[in-house]
Amino acid sequence: RRLLLPHIAMKLIAGDDQDAAFPPGHNGADIVVGIAEMIGIDLVKEPQFLWIAEQASKAKMPNDWKEFTNDDGQTMYYHTKTKEIQKTHPLIYRYKEMYSNSRSYQKKLEAGDISINLERPEQKLMAVIAEIMGRASKGLPPATPDTVETLAQIVGVDSTCEFFLFRVVKQTLEAYVEKKLDLHSFMQDLKDPVEFLRGIRKKQNQVDVIRKPTSIIMCQECEKKAAVVKCEQCKDFFCQDCFNGTHATGKRRAHITSDVEQLVCAAYEDRVATCQCVQCGLFYSDEGFLYVHAFDAARPDLRNHLKRVINGLVCLECEHYNASVLCEDCVDLFCTECFIKLHRKGKRRQHVHLTIDNTGQIFRGGFLVPPEEAQVLTDRARSTVETGPWVPFRDDRLNVFWYHLVEKTRVEQSPIDPQTGVPAAVALDP
Repeated sequence: RRLLLPHIAMKLIAGDDQDAAFPPGHNGADIVVGIAEMIGIDLVKEPQFLWIAEQASKAKMPNDWKEFTNDDGQTMYYHTKTKEIQKTHPLIYRYKEMYSNSRSYQKKLEAGDISINLERPEQKLMAVIAEIMGRASKGLPPATPDTVETLAQIVGVDSTCEFFLFRVVKQTLEAYVEKKLDLHSFMQDLKDPVEFLRGIRKKQNQVDVIRKPTSIIMCQECEKKAAVVKCEQCKDFFCQDCFNGTHATGKRRAHITSDVEQLVCAAYEDRVATCQCVQCGLFYSDEGFLYVHAFDAARPDLRNHLKRVINGLVCLECEHYNASVLCEDCVDLFCTECFIKLHRKGKRRQHVHLTIDNTGQIFRGGFLVPPEEAQVLTDRARSTVETGPWVPFRDDRLNVFWYHLVEKTRVEQSPIDPQTGVPAAVALDP
């Protein structure tokens, strides 16, 4: 029976699986074992390389090769460009080379001879692939802080500041392992998408800068309060008290002033107001709103007050209309038209969307999202830094822990975001 396994395996990877009674997408243990024998994998001593045989069993025939039957009834393979004819399926040669490289790498790693060559991206990728597939074959989470950090470095992502792109690398790795895709093409597959996403984030940053001022003109006399008038003769900016004090006598009483229109945070006079409390009617910066409404122990009722973003949330796709939808999967704001346009095909149709009313409140399935969670979701969508440096991973026991991308430390409990005062678990993927 075992002598027939290579023949059955050859028929399967050649696309002729009519004789194999396996459901679609499932090649069966016998087939994988047969391919492993053809590649040369010792399943008793080298079970960590079984993933190579699994990938080979699902791979498609290369476009340059054609299969035919010769006069003796033997299955042969013909290369249309080189005119080469051979009996062995071309995929076997490819995965034999992959196995040989992986095996050689493992030996060099065990012997400590690989340290010099690991400076090359290709060598780093081979080393991390061996570690990832070894973990996956044992049923362990494939993504660890070290492996994702290495992959991020290979594709040119700076984990200390490009938090969103780091998450893209992590999620892509997990998807590749889950769907049994070839990790050797990981670097090339991510190169263009990373550059595209980096450009999108730069564009969002430009939108943020254009749509809201970043600083307040302070009084040039006391330097503590926001300026409310400008003296046309002195060419200086003053708060009202300082202007009255410096222009109460002499010819300065006749100086002409012009109003300085600034939307100043009611809690911090040196910060621009970006939102308004619906109940209080006062304007605040995001930090000022949090300071007044979340940390005042004497007024616990303030924590239930709602925040409305000034001028509404802008669609980050067209940059013209106000956002009416927040996509939880994309972590972006859309007007209705842009959301439909970008989510009508593929898996994007399954993305979870939240609705935003004209007061800035967010609803999920018709129910109001709690203010704390709504604030975090809105900040994620508006921020070019995304959710900050905390990224969740699972350890070998499948327990969640959080890894800090800047400090390179880990904690077991969900950390508190210093900007929002909300546990990072609210904002991060589970």
